[in-house]
Amino acid sequence: MPFVGLSRALRWAACSLLLPAAALAQGAVAGTVVDDASGIALTGVVVRLDGTTREVLTDRTGRFLLTGLPTGRQELVTRYIGYAAARATVTIEAGRTTTAVFRLRSVTTDLGTLVVTATRSGQASALNQQQNAANVTNVVAADQIGRFPDANIGDALKRIPGITVAIDQGEARFGSIRGTEPRFNSVMVNGERVPSAEAEVRQVQLDLIPADMVQAIEVNKSLTPEMDADAIGGAVNIVTRAAPAGFRLSTTLGSGYNWIRNEPVLLGSAIIGTRFLNDRLGVIASGSYYDQQYGSDNKEGVWDKSGSGAAYMTEFDVRRYDIQRIRKSVSGSVDYRFDAANTVMFRAIYNNRNDWENRFRSRYAFGAPNANGVQNTEIRRQTKGGGPADRLKASRLEDQRTQSYQLSGEHLLGHRAQLSWSASTAKASETRPDERYIDWRVRNIAYTADYSDEQTPQFAPVNPALVTPDRYTFRRIEQLESFTEDRDRNGRLDLRLPLADGDRGTTLKIGARYRDKEKLRDNSYNFAAPVTGSAFANLTLKGNADFTTDRNYAGNYQYGVFTTPAQLAALDLFNAAQFTLSDQPAEYAAGNFTATETITAGYAQVEQRLGAAVSLIGGARVERTKVDYRGFEFNVDDETISPTNGGQSYTDVLPSMNLRWQAAPSTVVRAAWTNSLARPNYYDLVPYRSVSLDDDELSTGNPDLKPTRAMNLDLTAERYFASVGLVSGGIFHKQIDDFIYNFTAFNEVDAVTGRTFAQISRPRNGAKARLTGAEVAVQRQLDFLPGMLKGLGIYLNYTYTDSKVEGLDIAGRENEKLPLLGTAKHSANASLSYDGSRLSFRVALNYQSEALDAGEGGYNEDAFYDRWADRRTDIDANATFALTPKARFFVEANNLNNRPLRYCQGARGRLAQDEFYGRRVQTGLKIDF
Repeated sequence: MPFVGLSRALRWAACSLLLPAAALAQGAVAGTVVDDASGIALTGVVVRLDGTTREVLTDRTGRFLLTGLPTGRQELVTRYIGYAAARATVTIEAGRTTTAVFRLRSVTTDLGTLVVTATRSGQASALNQQQNAANVTNVVAADQIGRFPDANIGDALKRIPGITVAIDQGEARFGSIRGTEPRFNSVMVNGERVPSAEAEVRQVQLDLIPADMVQAIEVNKSLTPEMDADAIGGAVNIVTRAAPAGFRLSTTLGSGYNWIRNEPVLLGSAIIGTRFLNDRLGVIASGSYYDQQYGSDNKEGVWDKSGSGAAYMTEFDVRRYDIQRIRKSVSGSVDYRFDAANTVMFRAIYNNRNDWENRFRSRYAFGAPNANGVQNTEIRRQTKGGGPADRLKASRLEDQRTQSYQLSGEHLLGHRAQLSWSASTAKASETRPDERYIDWRVRNIAYTADYSDEQTPQFAPVNPALVTPDRYTFRRIEQLESFTEDRDRNGRLDLRLPLADGDRGTTLKIGARYRDKEKLRDNSYNFAAPVTGSAFANLTLKGNADFTTDRNYAGNYQYGVFTTPAQLAALDLFNAAQFTLSDQPAEYAAGNFTATETITAGYAQVEQRLGAAVSLIGGARVERTKVDYRGFEFNVDDETISPTNGGQSYTDVLPSMNLRWQAAPSTVVRAAWTNSLARPNYYDLVPYRSVSLDDDELSTGNPDLKPTRAMNLDLTAERYFASVGLVSGGIFHKQIDDFIYNFTAFNEVDAVTGRTFAQISRPRNGAKARLTGAEVAVQRQLDFLPGMLKGLGIYLNYTYTDSKVEGLDIAGRENEKLPLLGTAKHSANASLSYDGSRLSFRVALNYQSEALDAGEGGYNEDAFYDRWADRRTDIDANATFALTPKARFFVEANNLNNRPLRYCQGARGRLAQDEFYGRRVQTGLKIDF
């Protein structure tokens, strides 16, 4: 058993650390591997001591280190997909570290007049890293990311098998791995956790990080003991660029156009890096800028049902969004090699996304239909905007930022043991300064409805003269300030000690981790009432305009007349002579909170070779979690705010095994048994009580929530092609305890106050769930075809996921087969590409099936109220043309089929949300100097 081996290995480690240096008359070899043509460092190259099973992989800077080698002349050999093998002879001296440099030549495919060279060195690097990994993982390199028209990391992730995404404003914001909701997955930058800019959740906003800022994306689907355990679905590691082996300078400039608002897109990026001081000092910096003015056409609905079961709408929104999204990112890395045995590195990344948004919303609040099908209706027209500080834009600003700074080191001790360490700090924040809304309304209007098409219902006033703009009277002005901050401080120490060499070689690795986190939200909310009401007698008396467009992708709906954003921004709300501001603690106080979390962890793992082709990593990780939180509750009866606080702590022991079998030189089989967890969202733990008086809704926290825990099984097989490709398949199973869901009860009595609310929502633990699935993938150049057809390539993957929850404790739904929140049963990617000597193009399709909404949804007292994310298909295309060997012209087209973000209530085709973003095209020039 691996844990017997672990005990034995610990004893061997204690003894070996006491051995005199003379007894370890061995040496080491350190070096680098680079692409012969470009000088770019190659990651994941296998460097083997010829005639043995002793081998290592190059790291992200192309470096490798082989320790504990016998003295004398030794032969080293490399293995790397897409490159010819290379050999080098080195002389190993006792107690010394010898250096070696490999320059690998890429393999080419002869297409007659066309030649497809292996310029995809990054893709080859990624596949090599994936092939040689001990655990189940997917790796995608920058050049593979660049072969798709994806603007941010989230959109790049959806191309990977088993990953689905949640969309916000046309871009991927959160990722789900293997059918698990975003909370079940972790996101890291260079191996360290990234905090979240969203107030109430743990998951990281993937649309903050541009796709062109990374060197690679690693998705670990099975965990080893050295990895953080809070990743039931998997762990995404975003690897930023490391210093190249030689000088590199590249830049991208482009522009584009979107059809929904007929506005431009601007984009640009740059990379510069080199090495100094005899290659000891490496420096690289990169930056990215993206500016898009666009928007969306939206409709949303809320449904109820009559006593006879007939569905009717209680609320219907028609919304127009006008948005300018500006995304800026800079990153840098500095590494210094003191000698072959000691390296330190500093890495930093800063990301900022500003969304300047205006929204024009018509909301229809319907009563129940009478015997004639007529519904008594209130209509509100609301403009969302910003304050006078942003008068030029007159838009609400959402300013989200993440930044991370990391200092790390790698050291060879005694030419055998390897010590690595890392210290990092990271921060995420969201600021919305002076957010403003102005509402106008008409009341008691008789409306008739046509619900024959529940996706696009139609409404008409019985008397249209009652809903003209001059009939809308002032309701209120709202002024908000909101701030969220999430800080992480991390420390890590790892020691790797080879204990025995050869086909039965053993390596012990032990380590410790400390993570300290603090998260807070601080909001305020005011009503503004005009001192002189005559100027606000009706909508037409203030600055207004008709925002109806020639087309509304969401349906045959007219936007109509609204207060202009410029007028809203110009209102001097803080001038007491013009407006009376009144604080509204009921609207915000219960949402404010502070949470601190401390995680202390340690692990021990044995890397055991079981022959020339089989290796096993077994061990255990222990994590101690301590959470403290402070919040508020609102008492609706006496309108008072009371502070609340609490905390919890727990310890998890998480054993795991990962088995790897090199069945053939290009074939790998892996099996894994692991244990992992997912901690509750901080805000869900706070014992808050939040009341929405307008909507008659109560939301509460649950300090008794337990973390979700899972046992995971994986079995995969992969075969790699020399033409830089693979075919793979695998199955996985997860047994999940104490999953968390949001439960909403309707017309429910509050046990604390005795008051009946239209809705009461609270997070709960479910008892158990199981999730089973399968993945298949094919990626290769079709070089077996004749002539120019050799330039064709395919990229295909499909994932099937089936899940079932138990123990929901919802009366009347005990016998329903319900999936986990966020589980899409089917997801797939299909892409056809062509690579010629100068022209390359690709058409890509991404598909994911429906899933119970893990964001705003949950399990409700009746399936009629469940919210589903509808199935979605995205079609994108891009092409590049090489003007010179160093300059390429590119064209990218996104959302060619204008697919909407669509949610349904209770059944497919019953509108909950429909949001269209239109098509977008971008073009520009990429230059590598």
